[in-house]
Amino acid sequence: MKNNKKKHIISIITCIAIAIFFSSGLKQQQPVEQLNIISAIGLDIDIKSDIVNYITIFSTYLFEPQDKIESNLKIGTATNFGETRQTRQLFDNKQSILGFEKIVIESEEASVYGIKNMIDILFRNPYLNDTAYVIVCKGKASSMLAMNIKGYPSVGDYIEGLIKNAKNYNFFSNNYEMIDLYLKVDSEGRNITLPYVEITDKGIGITGMALFKKDKMVAKINVDETKTMNMLKENNVKGILTIQKNAKEYTNYYATSKRKVSCTKKGDKYNFTINIDLKGDIITDTLYKDLQNSTEKNAEFNKKMAEEVKKKCDDFIVKMNNQYKVDCLDLGEVAAAKYGRQTGVDWNSIVCNSKIEVNVKVKVQKTGRGEY
Repeated sequence: MKNNKKKHIISIITCIAIAIFFSSGLKQQQPVEQLNIISAIGLDIDIKSDIVNYITIFSTYLFEPQDKIESNLKIGTATNFGETRQTRQLFDNKQSILGFEKIVIESEEASVYGIKNMIDILFRNPYLNDTAYVIVCKGKASSMLAMNIKGYPSVGDYIEGLIKNAKNYNFFSNNYEMIDLYLKVDSEGRNITLPYVEITDKGIGITGMALFKKDKMVAKINVDETKTMNMLKENNVKGILTIQKNAKEYTNYYATSKRKVSCTKKGDKYNFTINIDLKGDIITDTLYKDLQNSTEKNAEFNKKMAEEVKKKCDDFIVKMNNQYKVDCLDLGEVAAAKYGRQTGVDWNSIVCNSKIEVNVKVKVQKTGRGEY
């Protein structure tokens, strides 16, 4: 009897404990309508004389009746990033929830000033989505986030798709997430490169890449230069290359680019060799006749395309060394891995004063259904 009574008391205590646990948890939960679910984060800066104000913008989902979802902006301004949270909450009647954000937008002005402080506060926040994409925008991030795009609840949703699907063309990679910034900003021999996005007459679009030296943006390159840089820097990326004689005669080649880098050292001089291997399909051809069946025409196209790509790569390297003066190809990482890290050298200076040779191989895999 005593044992049964004891078991009964234990069961009652257990049930009460479970009830208390779940009831306390429910008290802390709130309906989704009473929370700010953040879809995108924007970062601007306002510099007046010696005073620097950081501006953080949260684009939050606004849940309307009949399952309608829109977005709303919550803005905080302070002389440091941490205090923007408290100034933002003074005008916000809801709790903000991180973890669902899709994009982080840095204005060009803030990027030129330096993004190390932004990276620091975001890295320390355990609730942040480390796979959110990061971009640099022309003008104010707040202006871009304030836009309405038909078919999307927020600008963040649209830009996420823009960056995610950029990898299908223009030789973009998928390495533009917050986690990539954490790894690159202080990595020896590496520099950050981020998609540069603008509001154009066609809408919001990628217009090039932002080049960084450590945590500061130093240049913006256009789309053509971006394609070339991506081939030189990235591995296993896709894009379209063209040989064009005139408005009616041209060949489009959709290729996958694979890149290998080797490095040698003689005295204090470094030599780099970048081998680019292009394999892909002909998607349209009005320039080369009978490319599908002619071995000679095929070889002619391969040679011509390889020469075109090599020339673009050589021209970009000259510009990188003399105008941008930053190792945006991460060649310093290759040299440091082979000849030793933490030697105190400036890899940007070394790479930009080194000999960089580019070799290109082209192979046509398919020519489609043939000619007509």
